[in-house]
This record gives sequence, C-alpha cells and structure tokens, in this order.
Amino acid sequence: MMTEVSDFNAVSNGNVILDFYTSTCMPCKLLQGVLEEVSNKYCDIRVAKVDVTLNPDMTQMFGIMSVPTMVFMKDSQVQHISHGFSNKESVMTMVKKYYNCA
Repeated sequence: MMTEVSDFNAVSNGNVILDFYTSTCMPCKLLQGVLEEVSNKYCDIRVAKVDVTLNPDMTQMFGIMSVPTMVFMKDSQVQHISHGFSNKESVMTMVKKYYNCA
C-alpha cells in the first residue's frame, strides 16, 4: 500500500520505505511504478511517499539533499538509504536484505 505522509509518527512502526520525491522529478515518477509493485507484492511493507517541497521538516529530519531518495525503515530504525533511481531488481534486492522477504 502506498500513502502520502507528512508526519513521521504515521510511519514509525513496521516495515516502511519512505519515498522522498517531487512532482516534477522524472526519475521519481519512474521509481513510483517500481514501489507500487513492491507495495502490492509484500503486504507487510508500506511505502510512504513524502513530497519534499510540501514537507520540509521530514526532509530535513532525514537529511534529504536529492530526489528520489528511499529510506528503508524497520520499527523507526533506518536500515538503509538509497539515493537516485533504482530499478525493480535493485529495490527487490534491498527489500529482501532489509526486511528478510523471500
């Protein structure tokens, strides 16, 4: 499931991929399709989209300097940060590694 968030408390529990993006970023739009697939395949992983232009506090909290940036979190703990576009295979590799998904 993909949701738009503006508050860290909304995504502080469980397996979450924070997707920091802007609406004008073409690599961000390409990554959205990859993340939709991941969120549909693994029901225990939530994808939370964070528009950096609308959410400067969360953007600053995570030190986001470029988009797209994915933050892989498990129960409020950052597991990994990935900058730039990642293809489906790369995202699936990270999902398997950080969330122990088969």
